[in-house]
Amino acid sequence: MTSLESIVQTFRDAADAHLYVNSFAFGSIDYLDASSQNIKYPYVFLRPLQSPGYSQDTRLRILSFELYALDVPKLSNQSPEGVMSKMEQVLYDFGGYLNWGPPSDNQSNGVSYDIQSITPTLEAFMDRVYGYVATIQYTESGIYDYCNFPKV
Repeated sequence: MTSLESIVQTFRDAADAHLYVNSFAFGSIDYLDASSQNIKYPYVFLRPLQSPGYSQDTRLRILSFELYALDVPKLSNQSPEGVMSKMEQVLYDFGGYLNWGPPSDNQSNGVSYDIQSITPTLEAFMDRVYGYVATIQYTESGIYDYCNFPKV
């Protein structure tokens, strides 16, 4: 079973590898507001959500996350459409990295990161931040059975 720490590190690695992203963070929604952090935009933020956990029927471990991709227009008169377009692409880039990039053993190990939906974020926190938030479902198969039970 992949630890939550390892899953978050994979997202962090994707952010570090992306030429457009300047910072990454993980945590509760409180840490998303730029006024509470020293954030360098473009910014990617991973937030854990309530998840189904483990399904006995399908033997799948499912975790859900929100992945925010946010930026601020560089000029005061710059239109937000260009910023939003770039941040939408960042989300799709992450999907490609997570499923087919350097952690390429994911497919053979029964791991997938599926973008379930994306929602526009307009002037988040009243500070001209624009972008998208994606709901991502992490799925890992075949991890729970008696063979994996720790025995004394």
